[in-house]
Amino acid sequence: MLDYLSFNWFVPVSILLGSFVLYTFHRLYKIDFIPKDQLAQRHLWVLKYATYLKYAMSLAVFIQLLILPNFHADAIVWIIPAGIISAGYTIPLLPTATGWQRFRDIPFAKPIIISLVASYLTFGFPIFEQMGIEDLFSREIFPLFIERVLFLLAVTIPFDLRDISNDQRAGLSTIATQFGFQKGRQVGLLVAVLWFIQTGYVSLMGNSIEVAVIYLGIFSLIIMGYILMKQSWEELKYTLVFEGLILTYALAFILLSRFHSMA
Repeated sequence: MLDYLSFNWFVPVSILLGSFVLYTFHRLYKIDFIPKDQLAQRHLWVLKYATYLKYAMSLAVFIQLLILPNFHADAIVWIIPAGIISAGYTIPLLPTATGWQRFRDIPFAKPIIISLVASYLTFGFPIFEQMGIEDLFSREIFPLFIERVLFLLAVTIPFDLRDISNDQRAGLSTIATQFGFQKGRQVGLLVAVLWFIQTGYVSLMGNSIEVAVIYLGIFSLIIMGYILMKQSWEELKYTLVFEGLILTYALAFILLSRFHSMA
């Protein structure tokens, strides 16, 4: 799919560096103020290696500045909305009647923001870097963007379920805290089914059996992950299963693209 796009090395490198900086900043921001009863395994790991993470984040920013001249000014401008939303996910930027809030404090917003911003950066950015922002909304490309959003939403909801105890103590309104673990699982499964329906449309649009087979395999793994998922799982297991699905998705399409380029 979209095999006519050329590969510019600085695009994935820039996305990787930017994602690392945003994620690290999110983890480090005011971590010392998190109550001890809300510190999860990932928080304890960040506290232990905070100094190294700050050095790594600074190095990533420096390399990003060196890469920046490779981009057109128009492409850089369209990164700004994702940057603002990502910053507002961590820093209170939203004025409300009760004070300033983070975007993640909006009920049910956490997985939606993550899936939209991640799709915008990993799928949308390479498109409008080469073609233009308007091409992202074309009949050929926009269905693929929706497919990416639904996929990431399906594999992000489990992390809402993982964080149910911490989010309850923090007073966050998430899918898990509002519906509970079991009904939250059902919401995730529904999103996975919607994603699979969208993949059917994408496969028909591209007239590709290989793509349909990849989607079917990944859908089966998602369903298996949801069925096996337990509230008692450790954080590492959630990461291995559901972030592993993201890696599987990416590797499958990278290999398919390489196969087509050699054919």
